[in-house]
Amino acid sequence: MRHLRGSRFLKLFVTGVASTLMVLGMAPVWASSANISHSYKADESIPNGSVVSLDPQHSGYVQLATTANGSRVLGVALLNSDSLLAVDSDNAPIQVAINGSVNTLVSTLNGNIKVGDQISVSPFGGIGMGAMPGTHVVGIAQTAFNNTSSGATAESVKDKTGQTRQIEVGYVRLSIAVGTAGNAGTGGTPQLNLLQKLVKSLTGHTVSIIRILLSIVVTIISIVSLVTLIYASIYGSIVSIGRNPLAQHAVFRTLTSVMVMAVLTIAIACVTIFYLLH
Repeated sequence: MRHLRGSRFLKLFVTGVASTLMVLGMAPVWASSANISHSYKADESIPNGSVVSLDPQHSGYVQLATTANGSRVLGVALLNSDSLLAVDSDNAPIQVAINGSVNTLVSTLNGNIKVGDQISVSPFGGIGMGAMPGTHVVGIAQTAFNNTSSGATAESVKDKTGQTRQIEVGYVRLSIAVGTAGNAGTGGTPQLNLLQKLVKSLTGHTVSIIRILLSIVVTIISIVSLVTLIYASIYGSIVSIGRNPLAQHAVFRTLTSVMVMAVLTIAIACVTIFYLLH
């Protein structure tokens, strides 16, 4: 009877771990989305991926960000489905990501964009560019962009001297970090906390604090699951063999299944953490 109870306990526990793994497996999907977005209204068309600023004339409204209103830059417009947490999504049509990573419209107006470059507002509404010192920054580029990038579109514009020049417009993956560019060039780095500095030293790029915290949660859940799973299987095996030595073959089969589940847990946890910090 005790052996049966032990087997039932193991089956129930394995089922619980499997459910946990399903949740952990969803984390890479979450990691590809903006973490938090808020809903706003607008008096103009706001394409997805546009950099937006708060509208000073209307509360709860946004407008395409430019160098003229860059001091009020807020975030990047996106679809509701691209946000992990969409706040008040039914009250206004435009979702604006204020945290996390999101595909963002940029141009090569201030040169090619490299991974780690700060992206600021530009003279073109809603389109970012490589930041110059003192400009208003919306975030950090997680992907590069130049005239050979996929989806790059050539546009002819006039500069301040009236001369026509060609620039490329397209998308980069942007980690939102609103602030002001303080370092010379386009590779300046915003203020990072201790965790972000540690993770950046390991991964080579800036990671949002939300992703880091999610990675820590995944690690803790994985460790607790592994310790509990291994302890329960070993304890149940010892008790079962002590009560009924003839049950050793069934116990060994159960232990083999548990070890496979433990390896699977480790593998899924590692993949999840990789995508969260990627």
